[in-house]
Amino acid sequence: MNKIFKLFSILSLVTIVFFACTPDEYQLKAPLDKSAVKFSVTVDATNPNKFILKSETPNAQPFWVTPVGTSVKLNDTIVIPFPGKDTIMYSVETPGGIVTAEPYAFEVTTIDAAYVSGQMWTDLTGGIGKSKTWVLDLDANGVSKYFTSPIYFGGTGWEWDPSFADIGWAGVSKGDYGTMTFDLIGNANFKCDNKMFPDLSGTGKFMLFPNTNQIITYGAQFIHDKAQGVLNWNAKMTIQSITADHMQVQAVTGAGAWTIYNYISKDYYDSH
Repeated sequence: MNKIFKLFSILSLVTIVFFACTPDEYQLKAPLDKSAVKFSVTVDATNPNKFILKSETPNAQPFWVTPVGTSVKLNDTIVIPFPGKDTIMYSVETPGGIVTAEPYAFEVTTIDAAYVSGQMWTDLTGGIGKSKTWVLDLDANGVSKYFTSPIYFGGTGWEWDPSFADIGWAGVSKGDYGTMTFDLIGNANFKCDNKMFPDLSGTGKFMLFPNTNQIITYGAQFIHDKAQGVLNWNAKMTIQSITADHMQVQAVTGAGAWTIYNYISKDYYDSH
């Protein structure tokens, strides 16, 4: 539904601009018949997660809406890295107006192994076909095993890394916050079991963006407290640092300010 809303919003804007820049005496031509709108989507012969898009409507500007973004190229290639059912929308802008073809529906049944083979994917999940469990770096005795505190504070041009004893005012209670697990077993799966706040637990999916050091979760949230006023736990968040055993995630709390949540792997927690 969001994709369709975005599509019509963008197409409406294009139409407004088109008319705004057209002389009053210009007469709009008859719209192109839908049957004349031609395009093709081909699955790559060597990679079932790769799709080749081709606009085959002469003298028309294409506009694609895909699960991984939009495009105005005549020919384009996209990669859908994870299994699922979805659609690709194809429209063209012509002198007679904008015409949208019937959507191309498809189903992906495999993970693109090459796409998820990078170091960040491996550090987070353990690798394709594996899973990794993380905990907030705080235990029931108020001890952090790697960082000096379960949360730090930052903003544009500054960061404060206090000890847990220095942030009593922040409302973070010592305790067992449970676990969260990322895996690449059949899909990009995510599960959070928040023992301190069970209503924050859930099961869903996640997506990692190594080029921008960002992550987003769907259907479940990172382990966290309820005291810091984070604007949106299901928005894209910045991974400030990550190794096989330690991870810091920036959760935005306001304009130019964020709380940094410090996590350690369950294996590290258990062995230290």
